[in-house]
Amino acid sequence: MSDHQKLGHNAAFPALVDGQLLPQPAYQGEFTEGEFVKYYNPSSLTASERAFLPAILGGLKITGLRFFKNMAQWTRWFGAWIRGKSEGVQRGAVTIYYPDEMRPDFSPINRGKHILTMRENGDPQCVACYMCATACPAFCIHIVAGEHPDPHVEKYPVRFDIEIDKCIFCGYCEEACPVDAIRLTTDVHLTDFKRERMVYDKEFLMSWNPTQAEQEHCYPGDQPRKD
Repeated sequence: MSDHQKLGHNAAFPALVDGQLLPQPAYQGEFTEGEFVKYYNPSSLTASERAFLPAILGGLKITGLRFFKNMAQWTRWFGAWIRGKSEGVQRGAVTIYYPDEMRPDFSPINRGKHILTMRENGDPQCVACYMCATACPAFCIHIVAGEHPDPHVEKYPVRFDIEIDKCIFCGYCEEACPVDAIRLTTDVHLTDFKRERMVYDKEFLMSWNPTQAEQEHCYPGDQPRKD
């Protein structure tokens, strides 16, 4: 594949090779299996964009407005606190020094890290029906199906990859799955420094160490996920 062959249907962005081997394509024409991951980048910069000064000034404007609005909010709260009337007055924003500090108020139904559920024998619950890959609006799920040695199981995923840096965490894959094989947990800590590590393969998706088997499904933390 040449460096200028385009991915998808956006002709405004040439695909630049980033050096990562691709899994099975999610839809016909996306790419060929074994090719390299390509990320969209603007084809050229204008003179003002190459100077970076307008962008820097625009960023400073946004940051400055946020800063002074936040300080004004804290000033109002402090004045009300001095008068003993701070109840009901909104405070300004507080910086959380992640990862040393973490927010305690994430929603209990937040969509985060994906997992593949397993059968009691440790095999993936997935039957490689491609329903999740078909429903995915970001085309970030890639499956290679194979015949299962157990005649009672029609198919299984030889490969199951999720490009987590493309995922929009919509939950469509979870809703589309007919056998409850893929779930989105409440784990939101998915950052990394390398794009290559942002592709979650089948082994990683099954590495959450289930501790309880209930019928054919296993759950993290001893408990089924509450709806």
